[in-house]
Amino acid sequence: MTPFRRFEWGSKEYSRAFGCLLRCSDERAALVPLLEAQLAALPSASVAVDWGAGSGDLTGLLARRCPKTFAVEPSLPMRAILRERLPAVTLLEGDLRSAAPPTPVDFALLAHVLYHLPDEEWPLLVGRLLEHLRPGGRLCVVMKSGPSGCRDMLERFGARGFDLEERLASVAAGAQDATARAVELSATIRSSRYQEVEQLARFMMCDRGEQEFASPPTEEEFADYVRSHFWDDARGVGGWAYRVCVWTLTRA
Repeated sequence: MTPFRRFEWGSKEYSRAFGCLLRCSDERAALVPLLEAQLAALPSASVAVDWGAGSGDLTGLLARRCPKTFAVEPSLPMRAILRERLPAVTLLEGDLRSAAPPTPVDFALLAHVLYHLPDEEWPLLVGRLLEHLRPGGRLCVVMKSGPSGCRDMLERFGARGFDLEERLASVAAGAQDATARAVELSATIRSSRYQEVEQLARFMMCDRGEQEFASPPTEEEFADYVRSHFWDDARGVGGWAYRVCVWTLTRA
């Protein structure tokens, strides 16, 4: 039996899988209008920061509205893409624990980043990001939430699912100078290529660290799971549905 092969975070292989996710998910069709509505309400000279910018798709959305936009992205391959795609965006050194915009921020985005950090750190980290907002500034946190095919897969192999609502509700309750509002979106991952479906399922397995799987699969078990749960051989199509929770925390 072959041990399960993980994508190493920050590798080119991981970056390619991320690009595949952007092509195969319809999440942005619902998320982008929601973000655009929030950005449209900002003053014209607003400052924005994307905490975990990836390849810059959503960073560009911020930059079109905010003349001063910062990006935090520790992955070297992703940073190279950001520099090429968005030369006017200022890349900050560090990560969620250490990066610091040099000026108070009007709008901050934290999209699909918390998976890669211990759950118990989420309240502290979100609290730290709130401190960088000016009064009236907003922090928008985006994350998969609730039952989904990828969550079922993680739990099948012994890793915990994610409970964004519970964690961020505790942050909102403890933040005396912030109010919170949640919106839920529906999304689907779909591809007519089995190789892409398997690539994306492997990418989702990286949402939890290797040590967090009580019974990590072998390559054979993983492939069998993908074929039986995510792929319809008769129709030649695969994927799964999921939900996205968008929490907006506004600093008083």
